[in-house]
Amino acid sequence: MAIPNLLHPVPITIQQQDAPNTKVDDIFREPVQQSARKAKVVLQGQVKWGQDESLVPGKGGPKEDSDGYVLFRYVDQSTVGVTLKRGDRFTKLGKIDVDVYIVSIEPMGHWQDQGGATLFRAYFKDRQPGKQNRGTL
Repeated sequence: MAIPNLLHPVPITIQQQDAPNTKVDDIFREPVQQSARKAKVVLQGQVKWGQDESLVPGKGGPKEDSDGYVLFRYVDQSTVGVTLKRGDRFTKLGKIDVDVYIVSIEPMGHWQDQGGATLFRAYFKDRQPGKQNRGTL
């Protein structure tokens, strides 16, 4: 079986967190102001806007809701040499300037001949950070 294709992919501009270069409070061990970011990377992704109903409070504690998600292929991610994770930021979804953050990752599209998941959803949410421009939606 072939690796699945995305329907109507658009370029997604991503900035990943740069933990080693982020200023951290010595006592609380939390980032001071904002996390440092790596250089921007562009991946092809399939965007879905709208509230996701699967991310709601659960028995294990509250889960963050989302404003939508971007569907990516693992093969595209590995070609560019990045691994997206929670806290990474999308700055552009297609032609739309945004300032949204990944709140969770969900593997999907499991194929036996591919050894597991071939796609993943990166759910995003606008956190309205104080030091950033909110972007235009």
